[in-house]
Amino acid sequence: MEKNYMNVAKKITAVVLMMVIIICTQFGYTGAIEAKADDDIIATGYVNYDVTDLRIRTAPVNGSIITKVNGGFKFDIYEEVSTSATYSWYNIGFYLDGEYTRGYITSQYTTKDKKSDYKPDNNFEDYLTAQDFPASYKESLRQLHEKYPLWVFVADHNGRDWDTMVNAQNVIGRSLIYSSADSSWKSTAEGCYNWETGEYTILDSGGWVQASEGLVKYALDPRNFLDDTYIFMFESLSYDSSVHNTDGVRNIISGTFMEDSGHDLDGYDYATLLMYAGEVSKVSPYHLATRIIQEQGANGIGNQISGNVSGYRGYYNYYSQNAYASGGLSAVQNGLRYAMQTDDSNMRPWNTRYKAVVGGAINLGKWYINRGQDTIYYEKFDIKNFSHQYMTNVLAPRSEATRAKKAYSTSTLNNTTFKFSIPVYDNMPSSRCIIPDGNQSSNNWLRGLSVDGYSLTPTFSPDTTDYSLIVENEVKSIDVSASSADTNASVSGRGSHRLSVGNNTINIVVTAEDGGTRTYTINVVRKEAVNPEPSPEPVNPAPGNGGNSGNGGNSGNTESDGFKTGLLIDNDKKIVTRIGVGSNVQSILDGITYTNGCYGKLLNSDNSECSSDDTVATGDKLTIYRKDGSVYAQYDIVIYGDVNGDGVIDLVDFVAIKRAILNVSQPEGVHFEAADIIHDGSIDLMDFVAIKRHILGVSFIQQD
Repeated sequence: MEKNYMNVAKKITAVVLMMVIIICTQFGYTGAIEAKADDDIIATGYVNYDVTDLRIRTAPVNGSIITKVNGGFKFDIYEEVSTSATYSWYNIGFYLDGEYTRGYITSQYTTKDKKSDYKPDNNFEDYLTAQDFPASYKESLRQLHEKYPLWVFVADHNGRDWDTMVNAQNVIGRSLIYSSADSSWKSTAEGCYNWETGEYTILDSGGWVQASEGLVKYALDPRNFLDDTYIFMFESLSYDSSVHNTDGVRNIISGTFMEDSGHDLDGYDYATLLMYAGEVSKVSPYHLATRIIQEQGANGIGNQISGNVSGYRGYYNYYSQNAYASGGLSAVQNGLRYAMQTDDSNMRPWNTRYKAVVGGAINLGKWYINRGQDTIYYEKFDIKNFSHQYMTNVLAPRSEATRAKKAYSTSTLNNTTFKFSIPVYDNMPSSRCIIPDGNQSSNNWLRGLSVDGYSLTPTFSPDTTDYSLIVENEVKSIDVSASSADTNASVSGRGSHRLSVGNNTINIVVTAEDGGTRTYTINVVRKEAVNPEPSPEPVNPAPGNGGNSGNGGNSGNTESDGFKTGLLIDNDKKIVTRIGVGSNVQSILDGITYTNGCYGKLLNSDNSECSSDDTVATGDKLTIYRKDGSVYAQYDIVIYGDVNGDGVIDLVDFVAIKRAILNVSQPEGVHFEAADIIHDGSIDLMDFVAIKRHILGVSFIQQD
């Protein structure tokens, strides 16, 4: 007795605490934890570019892994935490699946930048407005302007529709990613992925596959790259006399072999020759200088400009054009072979350094830059013809921008007027497109589907989702077998299914590892009985206990035209009660007998058919069909106390009744009936006490 008393006391205490929480919440007495404001961000940071699979954890050192990230991943830093480990950890904020998330990352493989506190600059604000940059671009540009006031940002309103560009880049083979990338980065569109085998289609040597639409959107969205590294994918590669000058070139080549080489350049030094090459080729001399440094090294030891390669002495190829290994020749040999050929349009043969620098620049301009593809970004994303692209790697502009920036010294970055042409598309999303995250399979296909002893129509194929089957009247159930194409997917709907006479719908639902679902449907017709025994004429329900009373109508077994059941039917309210809490669908259907070929089903509130093992809930519908499939009768199910219609009686229902009593919100229809536990036509304190006693286990709600 004492033990039972203690259990009840504990339950009462729990309910009282719940009520306090509910009341406090209703009247605003909550101690909410406020999210940190932007001012709490002490710095921004990124994962070093040569790092892969760096873990973000729920706590420093040994916390659970939230996700893994690669080089270039950006984050906000809220706090630096010292630990017993050699390196400190950062408490960070970052975007995961489109949601801003908090976690911890080690400082060992990351770089921290101080937050740039932008000070309003009226002239710059006027400039941004004049350029018509969208609001979603401006904050990043303000930060860059604060750090590099000499840099010039031009809004390139190219007139292309955003969706048109996305669709153009989703053409198979146009935007690729390495096959070892996370699944969220790879496309499963038709022709890109085999759903039956789970294998991606290799589209280029080295294992390159089609990029997912989400990754294409990320790579295409300029707003993702408005920082002081990736911004260089928008660096204007066209010559601009108002921006480019000899001093700027000297800044770039300072400390390299071109600063004071002693090379014979036909009376020029490298700075003035590159300016001249830029003028005649219409290519940025800054880009020309950077490209030479990238190709030949800062110390100029690249073999293509030595002039001493055996068989190619006296020939030069400063920009490494056509320099790739093929035909049994090395990249250097093919590059110098190209330099030896004659083509007056680009000053070949390049048998002097002057001709190689100037003629090579003309060649660069001819094929891309002077055709409007005058940034690294546009060399990948062709906004005119879509297909004329320098690279297919969808993330190539990101990596190329990183290399481009590395060519510039800190002094050059701070003291040079760089011009960045930043695309602005028509009808862009209001916020930037986040890089996809996650390595869970999206494969929700079946590998096999069968019914024991029967053949489906049509024959099973993984890409076909609708099937049919006809069985004899004697067949009361069938066994369904199904296997998923991906072992990480789950399958529901397998096993034994009871059949009613007439139409039966069986749904087999495959849930992929990433949560996506695909439904396969088997429509089974169970035939009518041949020469059935004459059925007694069904009768209308006999009134009991005063007929249509507040208790729901009849008592005892109730007969209705076409079926018999021990459930309590109220023909006036069109409801059915006397269903035990937690009953499953099959147990209810098993308790009904039919006459004249009728059959019954339980439907959800949205009129979809309940599964046999579903829990019956308030709002479900008992539907009786005639043998021709037409609806004979339909009743809403009421389980007293199950106010919210989830099939259980718990705190949620308790709160719903409380809110009804306080006149905060009123349940309607069958949900009102479920809340009126004592059946007096109103929701009041008696119902409140009844549900409280049920939750505490003191006394249970009667369902009739």
